[in-house]
Amino acid sequence: MDNVQDLACYFVVNITNKTLQHGKRIESACTAIEKLLVKGWTVDLIKLELDAFKRSYPSVLNNIYHIEEIMNEKVPPHNLIEPDVFYYHNRLRETAPPSRLRFNKETREYECHTEAFFLEMKKLFTLEDLLAYWYESNKQNYNENTMKQDKGRFKHLLGFYDIDEILFMIDIAQEKRQEMKLRALTNAFHIEKYIDDARDAIKAKRNIHQMQGINHVIPRKVANGYEQY
Repeated sequence: MDNVQDLACYFVVNITNKTLQHGKRIESACTAIEKLLVKGWTVDLIKLELDAFKRSYPSVLNNIYHIEEIMNEKVPPHNLIEPDVFYYHNRLRETAPPSRLRFNKETREYECHTEAFFLEMKKLFTLEDLLAYWYESNKQNYNENTMKQDKGRFKHLLGFYDIDEILFMIDIAQEKRQEMKLRALTNAFHIEKYIDDARDAIKAKRNIHQMQGINHVIPRKVANGYEQY
């Protein structure tokens, strides 16, 4: 989704189930989107919210007229993803799933289904997502007090390192400790000692991508001009 006009059209057609002939609806949506952008939203984040609303409340979509009916009470999340940055950690990327075998009932045979390759950056990754990844990596039992402490630690680390580096540091720290049969790290500050290893891993992955010619975003194919309509 590239701009306000595209998102306004997407809202009218995909969310409210109307057609592009509803010019006043599109004009109204453009005005509302511009106001949301001033508040700190981005076009991509607004689209994520609209899609989430569509999944949660499909029965009311035909009664929606204004985008404010969906977005009015929401506040923009603190997104750790920076626009136009190419990330290397898999948690920050979206790509085509592996080939899958599907059973063809007509031929009674299995067929290999492969989706066209794409490589895109995620639109949203928050501090809460980072904490979830951290607890996943160390299998730590956490409570409200633990989360408060870890939020503070990661906010501090984010002042010195980008989210790509932090995720690689987490991976390498836990992998090395597992190799040495040590307990997983539970103090986020201790991942800093692995920053050089993390940067080496990012550099190595960048070199591989350059050799493969995929060191850039490769958009997924869509059926027509706008995503899904």
